[in-house]
Amino acid sequence: MKTRSKTEDRTTTRKPEGELPSPYISAKELAQRWQCARSSVDRIIRRAGLSRICLGTGCRGMVRFLREEVERFENSRLV
Repeated sequence: MKTRSKTEDRTTTRKPEGELPSPYISAKELAQRWQCARSSVDRIIRRAGLSRICLGTGCRGMVRFLREEVERFENSRLV
């Protein structure tokens, strides 16, 4: 019997069929998607001028990005 690691359990969430993905994406998800460090994601986002959505306040607040805007940015960078 194959068991999944704790990392796999946290990063892979199954959505019911037909359910749309969240309109938001986190920096951690972008780091995995772009295969780079989280600090690189912050730098790329800042230079590209993408919108940040801040949920909460202070150092514990969450920052999310609009998935649609990220996808537009990625498409504009295709060679």
